[in-house]
Amino acid sequence: MPVRSYNQNQLFLLPPSLNEWVKSDHPTRVLSEIIDHLDVSGFRDEKIEGRPCYDTRMMLKILLWGYACGVRASRKIEERLYSDVFFMWLAGLEKPDFRTICLFRRCNLEVISQLFAQVITLAKGLGMLRLGLIALDGSKVRANAGIGSFRKVAEWQKELAEAKEEVRRILQEAETLDQADDEKFGEHRGDELPEELTKTEQRIKKIEELIDKIGEETSDNRLVSSTDPAASYMHNSIGSIPAYNAQVAVTEDQLIIYADVTTEPIDTNQLKPALDDIQQICGAKPKRVVADTGYNSNKNLRLLEEQGVDGYIPESGEKNIGKTLHNHPELYGKEDFAYDAEHDCYRCPAGKLLLPKRKGILKSRYSEKKVTVYRTEPGICLSCAKKNKCTETKNKAGRSINRSGYEAERERMRQKLKTETGRIIYGRRKCIAEPVIGQLKVVGRFIRFLLRGIMGVRIEWKWATTAHNLLKITRRVMMGRVKLAWNL
Repeated sequence: MPVRSYNQNQLFLLPPSLNEWVKSDHPTRVLSEIIDHLDVSGFRDEKIEGRPCYDTRMMLKILLWGYACGVRASRKIEERLYSDVFFMWLAGLEKPDFRTICLFRRCNLEVISQLFAQVITLAKGLGMLRLGLIALDGSKVRANAGIGSFRKVAEWQKELAEAKEEVRRILQEAETLDQADDEKFGEHRGDELPEELTKTEQRIKKIEELIDKIGEETSDNRLVSSTDPAASYMHNSIGSIPAYNAQVAVTEDQLIIYADVTTEPIDTNQLKPALDDIQQICGAKPKRVVADTGYNSNKNLRLLEEQGVDGYIPESGEKNIGKTLHNHPELYGKEDFAYDAEHDCYRCPAGKLLLPKRKGILKSRYSEKKVTVYRTEPGICLSCAKKNKCTETKNKAGRSINRSGYEAERERMRQKLKTETGRIIYGRRKCIAEPVIGQLKVVGRFIRFLLRGIMGVRIEWKWATTAHNLLKITRRVMMGRVKLAWNL
């Protein structure tokens, strides 16, 4: 059988063309063409001396393609510039080192946000931006901080006090030493700073900087990392990890139109920033928004109604939508008490009136709500024939009902989600937002932030979500569903 010739030392008669290295229908060609038509004037190189800086578009291409295919570390990208034909083609055989790549990635958040918005505008021009139904979701992404770097604020303050005391002790001992003892100091002057003092002062400086970053109002019991003070301990399906809460708002075409990161472990306060950002970037509000129970709060329900957005946010998990859950199912629930809006009172199943007795504010770390407590006159419940079905209390104050100032909004949301149409619409959430987060974490390998601090993680999340959107547009172009404007 004939065998093809094989020679690793073969020379080229003519130099090869870079364009021959990548197939004409490969996604990198479309991505490269899109970036060539974006406005990148806001980017700047941080180096002001030395050799000329690398071309901005080239740096964007290798970084965004890296995020799109799960190669995020600057050292890994540099490695691909020597070994991966697609990276080599996108870079035009340029080979920036990992420090240059890392510095470029740290461009300010405003410029990255502008690039993100440009890609959304491009998608809108291609007819890919539909704001009929938007799914909002958050996901915990591990911070670049080890578990062992976390301590309570009170422990950091205690260590600072101990370090200062150690410095005072070392200085006091140094003053008592014989500075003229040549046998001890040899050829040295004898007034050098002791090595242990230098190390202790460095530790003091580091702890003081850490305490300044977390602020004076932080609880003494809060866990803070010396590596990344902005990161928090957050709960997920496998336990508690040092993390940030990454947010996305996704269209039915799985296009990300909002991306941000927060240090808050819950999603309660993330709806308004998302709606405001969508309005600014897309020029319109979404018609419908679906989000899980983490976004259910009084202010969010009222916000949706005030802005005319049809929202679907349940109070409990999807399997319990439409069900009334009670800690004591054998007793009357709140729904068994009829509210009279005109007279601002409740009527219990026994026909007795519960009047407003007290108002208060329930506060948590991230939210607060005003509550009115309704009760009967003292002693009425104890003598009621239906007491055994209503309350177990032996206090003469009897049964109480709490009502917030947003009870009407909550009831309207409950009724909407009880309908067949409401359940179907809400069921679309897991088909829109969750696959996108899966693509970012599995395909893009975005399971841990590389940068630190809230500004750093926001920049990196913008890079990842921008790359995701570019890849979505690229695939639509390659499938022939849309045509780039400059090719029309």
